Amino acid sequence: MIRTKVDLLWFKRCCAFHLQLFPDRETVSKLCALQDHIEAECNGPLLRVPATSLHMTVVTLINAGAQFSMPNDEVWKLNGERWKETVERLVKETPPIDLSFQEVQTSEAAIVIEAPEPPELQRLRSAVSDAVWFEEWRPRPPRIAHFTLFRFSAEEWLPELNVEARLLPIAIKVKALQLVKEKIYPSVDVDVLGQPSCVGANT
Repeated sequence: MIRTKVDLLWFKRCCAFHLQLFPDRETVSKLCALQDHIEAECNGPLLRVPATSLHMTVVTLINAGAQFSMPNDEVWKLNGERWKETVERLVKETPPIDLSFQEVQTSEAAIVIEAPEPPELQRLRSAVSDAVWFEEWRPRPPRIAHFTLFRFSAEEWLPELNVEARLLPIAIKVKALQLVKEKIYPSVDVDVLGQPSCVGANT
């Protein structure tokens, strides 16, 4: 049993900048089927991530809750073009990434579907984290690949989920990523700033 935590940012305006994967239509359909199954099995205080907002964050360049000496938009005006060029170069040097989302996990903050982090993704995350910084901020990317399926609207004890084997795994080949400005959380409204392709250093 896990005690859920209310998501205070849900559908609120924000200003954040991310390198993300927005899945193709077939993958979205599989993720939505998984969401349908979880909703049928769980009567907890679920906040369902909309189909068009399903995404995997590779690296957050500027966090919605960051506390800089200036607004996030101003930080991006100072650094954004340089960061964008660097991120696009690093993505281009990365070969297509194979991901296999095999396990649904529940934490106090969310229900997610996870994949092991392959070396290509790990190297890309580390390279971006080394290249992007401002004041005391450096990206701290997750060590898993994951899509958030649900967050929570109330504090409640949530039982362990049983997910049908037929719904997993969900395999993806990542060929391109999106650099976005997030305007409504969780990536409900974004401006796409770039769409670099993963082609590999030797291509």
